[in-house]
Amino acid sequence: MDGIRRHENVRIPVGDDTVAATRYEPLTDGPSPALLTYVPYPHQDSITYGAYDPLNRYLAASGYEVVVADMVGTGGSTGFVDEPFTRREGAEPAELVEWLADRPWTTGKVGMFGKSYGGITALDAAAKRPDGLDAIVPIHTPFEGMRNAYTYGGLFEFLTIGMDWLTLMQALDAKPPSNPEADPAAMTAWRDRLDRLPDRDPWLFQFLDNDPHEAYWDDKVIPVERIDVPVLAVDGWRDPYIEDTVRYVDRIDAPTRVLFGPWRHRMPHRGRESAVDFRRQVRSWFDRFLKDEETGALDAPAFRVWTELDGGGTTAGEWRGLDRWPTLATAGDDALAFALTPDGLAPPAEYDAGAVEESYEFDPTVGPASIDPYGATVAPPVTNDDDARSLTFDSPPLETAVELTGTGAVSLPLESTVADPTVAVRIVDVAPDGRGRLVTHGAVRGVYRGGTDERTPMTPGEATELSIPLAPKSHVFEAGHRIRVGVGSSLFPAVLPTPERGSFTLRSRPDDPAVLEFPGRRLDRVAFDDAVPMAPPDDRLSPSPERASGSASWVTAREHAAGEARVEKSDELRVNLPHGTLTREGNFEASVRRDDPGSASARNELTLTVENALGVFEVRATSRISRSFCRVRTAVTHDGDPVFEQTWTR
Repeated sequence: MDGIRRHENVRIPVGDDTVAATRYEPLTDGPSPALLTYVPYPHQDSITYGAYDPLNRYLAASGYEVVVADMVGTGGSTGFVDEPFTRREGAEPAELVEWLADRPWTTGKVGMFGKSYGGITALDAAAKRPDGLDAIVPIHTPFEGMRNAYTYGGLFEFLTIGMDWLTLMQALDAKPPSNPEADPAAMTAWRDRLDRLPDRDPWLFQFLDNDPHEAYWDDKVIPVERIDVPVLAVDGWRDPYIEDTVRYVDRIDAPTRVLFGPWRHRMPHRGRESAVDFRRQVRSWFDRFLKDEETGALDAPAFRVWTELDGGGTTAGEWRGLDRWPTLATAGDDALAFALTPDGLAPPAEYDAGAVEESYEFDPTVGPASIDPYGATVAPPVTNDDDARSLTFDSPPLETAVELTGTGAVSLPLESTVADPTVAVRIVDVAPDGRGRLVTHGAVRGVYRGGTDERTPMTPGEATELSIPLAPKSHVFEAGHRIRVGVGSSLFPAVLPTPERGSFTLRSRPDDPAVLEFPGRRLDRVAFDDAVPMAPPDDRLSPSPERASGSASWVTAREHAAGEARVEKSDELRVNLPHGTLTREGNFEASVRRDDPGSASARNELTLTVENALGVFEVRATSRISRSFCRVRTAVTHDGDPVFEQTWTR
């Protein structure tokens, strides 16, 4: 295996439980540093035979003991998870770090890395400050448990979390081990988990029953300010957690470097957009802090970011280095503002006459033409269908290019007929041919306009100033293009709109304008003095191809007579395992009627099929989600015979 020995079904004690793990051993003389990934996605399956495997092998072949472990209460590990994202998810990997540091086959130095949940556990373990932990690489990672269900604007993450991820976790809760003969303890853990599942509220219910300000989320915030080991933080413009990365890096008092690319929620070296030498950079980071090698890992700028060109495509752009991430508070003179006027967007100083007073009936069907769906590879969508259903304000065609690099905001003076409206803003790049592409966006619930710590209802009919933060971004609106601000009441199905029918009236006048502001500048020419090199992927150390293959689709539709918007995402995955096969088939559908935000609903189904020496196991997880009714059902069969079946309703 090109210098790697694989140890499967390793058992490691953690408290009163044991975790199941795979160990990639480098065949080198003497002990090696160790790297840990701690996730709730079973180590016997796609983590070590699919998406993660090339990175695991690469790092092992580079002289690291790589250990991929199932979280306590998941996969082949013993135990049970009543609530996700509690601080136990830092204590457990911290204990694993100390165990690894004490092995005779390690040097005592340990790092952690992982995407999404694997990044959460890396941050959480680092906040526990175990002696053996020396560096981490969190990728596409939130750090507040609330953010795994709600946006910073207080809106429920409908597509990514409610539909897709929670259905997956529901299925994984009931999935048997892929290789039970090799690890009988995993089979016992699975049976024990099935026995306990009926008495636990599904995570979907837990999330929907607890709004962002409620006490349920109090013990689910990682105290990232305690982290004192070096952090290489990675995220992408099309990932849901780009703002989270900006926030947690700002709170860490330790060496940090940040890499922001055009990626969605995938490992950067596997992304369709501008794949880079990500694996080599991870190796360089750990070589510096676990092997004490002078790799130049800290010579890079604090932030390396991909600046989009060509109207927001996924291949045209430039890598640049920044000393800090620009915000409106720090931008100073390097900020631009555009007032929303009767004639479109204009510099506030030039807005000296006329007033905007536009009433907008809530339209919850806005969104399908703007979002880049989680888990499906599609070209950036054309936003015009959503634009036509929003209040829009366009700049004239730009005489010179305009750069946006940083975190901006839109301030909107408006009156709402309801106390808790959804107010959504999209910033669009409009090409000379009229096609729009989303650049960045923001949305808030009226009751959370001041933050998610408490609810403050708006007073219907009373003027209110809403400040809506925009997702961090680096983008150039090129000469001849227009900047468009779209204001509406929905980003469906990305977030669940608030359910009341109603309207708001947007007002903007010279002495109190609605304003778009962002860190940026006007460019006489599109060229950057701060450009940095970025090498292509390093494929030299890929000992074997991935065993996983699959496909996904994304369909949007509009039923015009009933005024209904529908989306459908489906996917399939097959993982060829040495001990059998794992297949996944998922279908996720959501719809909402134009005249009723409360009609938003979803139907989700995910089937996992495990074929091994014991036969064929099938896990079928379904959920129905609406404002008035939710149902979750899980069924397990073995060779067609029922093993487990449970339905939960609320």
